[in-house]
Amino acid sequence: FHLVLLAENLTGWKNLLKLSSDSYIQGFYYRPRMDRSTLEQWGDGLIAINGHLGSSIAHHLTRYVQSHDEKNYQAALDEARWHAQVFKPNEKGEPRFYLELQRHGIPEQDAINPLIQKMAGELGLPLVADNDAHFLLADDHDSHDTLICISMGKTKDVENRLHYSPELYVKDPGQMAELFPDVPEAIENTLKIADRCDV
Repeated sequence: FHLVLLAENLTGWKNLLKLSSDSYIQGFYYRPRMDRSTLEQWGDGLIAINGHLGSSIAHHLTRYVQSHDEKNYQAALDEARWHAQVFKPNEKGEPRFYLELQRHGIPEQDAINPLIQKMAGELGLPLVADNDAHFLLADDHDSHDTLICISMGKTKDVENRLHYSPELYVKDPGQMAELFPDVPEAIENTLKIADRCDV
């Protein structure tokens, strides 16, 4: 599962280096990874963001949307509670765990966004708005699509191949604000997080 980790201070930076090294040395299995005990051990000084559709929380929420089985929603709540406990507020009382909202036209993400907002209210967790970026400018989508075809050994006329949303570019603050007019605090939190990261 995905989890965004940002170093808030020098302690966080050192812990991020430890986590990264450990994920290659101890946790490598096809790709570097870390487990809960490692995060518990080296989580100080880090800000965590739940990591969009690739996160454990999103995994359970997606299953809930598909099945309407309440145990999946409860599993997502449990995941959020665990993250909030490991990444509890810093000594100033500032949050270190955020629930992530994204709006770039991916139906699965759009389906779970209301549930993420509901969870944030239920658990008293802050929201943060972000946007996956696979290419820099909107005009770069076609070039990125060409690279995807090359890497997969496909041609652009093949319909049943990996396609990325054209919205996965680096958006400016105005564009992001337009995407989240109903949750301005999620936009404000991006700046608060950036201002706190001092390494």
